[in-house]
Amino acid sequence: MGFNGNIVKQVFNGKITTWRLRDHNFKKGDVVFFENSKTKKIFGFGIITKSIVTTVGKIDLRDKTHYKTYKNRKELIKAFKRHNPGYKINNNTPVFAYTYKFKKTLTPSDLNSY
Repeated sequence: MGFNGNIVKQVFNGKITTWRLRDHNFKKGDVVFFENSKTKKIFGFGIITKSIVTTVGKIDLRDKTHYKTYKNRKELIKAFKRHNPGYKINNNTPVFAYTYKFKKTLTPSDLNSY
């Protein structure tokens, strides 16, 4: 799963949820490579702990698991448009929310614990 360069820092600083407009079909227990979209380098792994479908209008703007919080819905939509310029985005747009446990490296026990 790709993260823009500045978002990579957020992952290392405690971001554990990502909101996506595209369904990656991740399920609890899936192990996902985390890639810096700018450099195309793998910087770690995520073990999916929760996967839900919601809408832009239902996202909690103060959800600190996402790291970045928003003052209002307009600011959130602007951020989605910046990262997804090809999408029309409004309050009814589906969002795929993935919560994960971030790991720089994986061990065999990581693969069996979820």
